[in-house]
Amino acid sequence: MSQLFRRTALLACSAGAILGLGACSPGTAGHSDAQAAPSASVSGSSAAPIPGPAAGTDGLPNGTKLNAMLLPADAIPQQLRLDPSGSRSTGDGFNPPLSPSAVPAEQACDMLNGSAWVRVAGISSASFAQNDYMDDSQDMFAQEVEAYRGSDAQTVMANLKQVLTACHTFTSEQNGQKYPATVTLKSLPGVGDEAFQAVITSPDWTGGSTAVAVRVGSVVVTTFYNDQKSTGAAGVELTKALVKNVIAAH
Repeated sequence: MSQLFRRTALLACSAGAILGLGACSPGTAGHSDAQAAPSASVSGSSAAPIPGPAAGTDGLPNGTKLNAMLLPADAIPQQLRLDPSGSRSTGDGFNPPLSPSAVPAEQACDMLNGSAWVRVAGISSASFAQNDYMDDSQDMFAQEVEAYRGSDAQTVMANLKQVLTACHTFTSEQNGQKYPATVTLKSLPGVGDEAFQAVITSPDWTGGSTAVAVRVGSVVVTTFYNDQKSTGAAGVELTKALVKNVIAAH
């Protein structure tokens, strides 16, 4: 997928003066859960163990069913267009259980700035579906729905919250430059079984990003709205609409 860009406030008036917000690079953008995901612990310890190979997928939706839950193009702001390279799913099959691996603390916070930010939870899903919508200014709405074995969905939410809390203030390094960034985390009561949003901003960037995570039973919905002019608050209402699709499909 295309690199995600963030204009810096100091250079916003200069033609073409944009700096990368690197977490949508190929290493952290659209992903296949057939690869091990990094651990949620920014201290370097492993997340809770994943169930063994005997863990079943009975009752879990496969990637094809999850894909049908994603918001359609006509529900997305008109200026954003589907990026085909960001559309992925596990199709009619399921991923095998995988063990978590730790993500270095210095990388965890920057990984929140991208469409596949759920990877910092460190838990491999049984199935998933995702797609991304972008415009020429690198504004983005990314949506992902993942189904988890056993109690892994609860662990994912706890691990995501742990990383977001630990990354309340961090230094984002992009293109050799360092920028102070802040993550503002708050709960979203009444949305799914549990939900929260995180707004990621910096005094050196124009605009910001809003990441939302919601659990509905064994399914976790994550979205990411990057906006050059605001903080991406529109992503919250889009996520609520997506959650309604997931609940209706249960």
